Amino acid sequence: MPTKPISDEELQETVNTYARLGTNTATAAELGVEDSTVRRRRKMAADRGITPKLDDASQAAELPNFPDDDVSAEEILGMMEKRFEKRLQHQKSLRWFPIKFKSMEPVGVVVIGDPHLGSNGCNIPLLREHVELMKKTPNCYAVNIGDTADNWPWGSRLIAQYANNDVSKATERKLARWFLEDSGIPWIVWLEGNHDHMDGGFVQYLRAINADVIPMVDWRARFRLVFPGDVECRVDAAHNHKGHSMWNPLHGQTRAAHMDEDADIYVAGHHHTWALMTQEMPDGRIIHMARARGYKYIDDHAHRHGFYEQQHGASIMFVIRPKHHDNSIKFIRSFADVEDGCEYLNIVRKKDGK
Repeated sequence: MPTKPISDEELQETVNTYARLGTNTATAAELGVEDSTVRRRRKMAADRGITPKLDDASQAAELPNFPDDDVSAEEILGMMEKRFEKRLQHQKSLRWFPIKFKSMEPVGVVVIGDPHLGSNGCNIPLLREHVELMKKTPNCYAVNIGDTADNWPWGSRLIAQYANNDVSKATERKLARWFLEDSGIPWIVWLEGNHDHMDGGFVQYLRAINADVIPMVDWRARFRLVFPGDVECRVDAAHNHKGHSMWNPLHGQTRAAHMDEDADIYVAGHHHTWALMTQEMPDGRIIHMARARGYKYIDDHAHRHGFYEQQHGASIMFVIRPKHHDNSIKFIRSFADVEDGCEYLNIVRKKDGK
């Protein structure tokens, strides 16, 4: 049933009673209504210009009518609804987003393992060698698997780790900017790892300087390399996939391949170890699973806890030949050595032609 409108007489009675008794609670008790009803009627009375009228004017106190200190709850909910719809639209756009290529030429995708720029243990000679290879090899692109810098957090005991490095936090950011903007690496995706989020301002800094609008995704990106004729290679790249086994360095990728959405490539970093595996699934798909070791070749944590510090697989390169999408074995090849991968890419570019 529709709510009965409040008459001016009822509002007059309410403000008169309130002026006489002085509180919402006392007014509500005398009128036999709720406190909230008194508050609502007083506001309606003010909006209609109804003021107290008492026989004894000395008992009346005219209180100020303050404007509301914020917009109404309905207006707030309306804005929250719009912002949620915008956020949801953005979230959906991140699922299997396309990276489009204009020809059927082979392409190489180097998944760069955790760089940890600024760390004394970062293998700068090897990193720069790989950067030059990516720059000079046609059709070669790169994915940053995350942990661009150590980025030890302020207000934590971990900030003391900067005392063990030769670079400051400011210098670390300068190196990160070089990596993103000035290194010449042909980026297609950047992931944000746990170290990138240790001091939240670092991620905001990276996003702010991302002038080329390279997709930057927290932790895990699922995207499609799309070629003419609806040919695509699906890549599930995560800083780390869920699941761990001391016996299988690719346990998380294997779990994702069996339990998550279908992809052609499952690749991660994070553990500072590397591994490669190609497997034929029961449905006939050939999948490639990999973990990139990264560039932190001197690691006190690994040494102290007895982890073997591997010497290869800093980055993993995949070469995709779209003309061979109907032959799963030829379609994708993976390499633990970036130089070998670039050489193979140059060969198959000539072989497959335009």
